[in-house]
Amino acid sequence: MHCAPRRKKPLPLQAGDVPDTYADVACLVEQFHYQPATIVEEGIQRFVAWHGNEFKLI
Repeated sequence: MHCAPRRKKPLPLQAGDVPDTYADVACLVEQFHYQPATIVEEGIQRFVAWHGNEFKLI
């Protein structure tokens, strides 16, 4: 069985869609001395690699 490749169809934002989100970890830093150690770019690369392996997409 051969499946056709999936294609994305970009659509305008729908009611309730959030275009951007950001995490404020100031309370974690203050209360628990939490300090993120992974930069965003590296975290994204690691997540994509994990997700591809986990779900056999890559």
